[in-house]
Amino acid sequence: MSLDAPVRVTGREVLESVLADSGMNVAHTNLRDVRTHAPRFFEQLRRGEPNIVVIGADRVESLDVMSLRWMFPAGITPLVLCPSNPQECAELAEAAISAATLIPGPVFLLLEDAVGDAEDIVIAHEAPELELVEPAPGDLLDVPQDEGELRMLDARLRSGFKGLEPAILDPCPENLGKPEWLLVSFGSSTVPGRLAVESARNEGQRVNHLSLRQLWPLPENALMRAVMGIKHIVVAERNLGQYATEVRRFAPDITVIPAGGISQVTPDAILARLQRTPRCC
Repeated sequence: MSLDAPVRVTGREVLESVLADSGMNVAHTNLRDVRTHAPRFFEQLRRGEPNIVVIGADRVESLDVMSLRWMFPAGITPLVLCPSNPQECAELAEAAISAATLIPGPVFLLLEDAVGDAEDIVIAHEAPELELVEPAPGDLLDVPQDEGELRMLDARLRSGFKGLEPAILDPCPENLGKPEWLLVSFGSSTVPGRLAVESARNEGQRVNHLSLRQLWPLPENALMRAVMGIKHIVVAERNLGQYATEVRRFAPDITVIPAGGISQVTPDAILARLQRTPRCC
C-alpha cells in the first residue's frame, strides 16, 4: 500500500502495510495472552533482537494497561505505543520500527478494534528519524552482572527517543483564560475525549487535552509540561481507572479523576466527569 498520496484506509490496514514494508520481524498477540509470551519478548530484549509486537485488544471489555506495564521482570518497563486513529497507526508503526532498531529489542503497538477498524484518509509523511537518548551512567559498582544488565536495559527504555512525540497537547483557546482542567486520553478514548473537550469549552470550561501516543514508559516529560498550572485532571480510559492511578502518583498534588469504565468510552461520560470536578466562583 503506497502512502505517496492521501489514501482512505482503516487503521489496521495502514499499520500492517507499514510494518510489512519494513522487513522487520512482526509478531501478533492479544491483550489476554501477552503475559504468556512475555518471557520470549524479554529474551529478545536481552539478546538485542529488534521486533515489533502488535497487541490486539479484540473481544475485551476493558484495557488491562497494567499487564503491559509489568510485562517484564525486575520492574523493566517496555515501550508501548498506542495509536488513536488511522493516521497515528501509520506514524507510530514507523516510529516503532525505528525505536526497535535503536533499543534494540521489541516494541509494542496496542491496537484497539475501534482504532483498527476506523477508516480515514491517511496523509503521506516522512518516517521519523529517532535518536536514542542514552541514559546517564549509573553507579553499578559492586552490582552483580545480571542486575547491572537489567538496570541498563530499563534505563535505556526510560530515557526515551528524540524525534518521538509521546503525546499531543491541544491547548485551551486563549480567549477562555488560563486553563485549570486537563483531560488525558489514549487510544479509543481520544476521539470521544476530543468531542467532550469541545463541548466543555463551548460552555466556557478552561480545559486542555493531552492525547497520549506512548503509554509506557509513562511519558513524564510530556505530562510535566501539561500539568503546569492545572488544578484538576480527568483521565479518559477504557478500564476502571488504572492509568489514572499512575497519573495520580506522578502528580500527587492535583486532583485526578478517572472517566470511562468497561466497554467503549463515550463523550457524555467524559463530559460528565469534567463538569463534576470543582469549579471556582
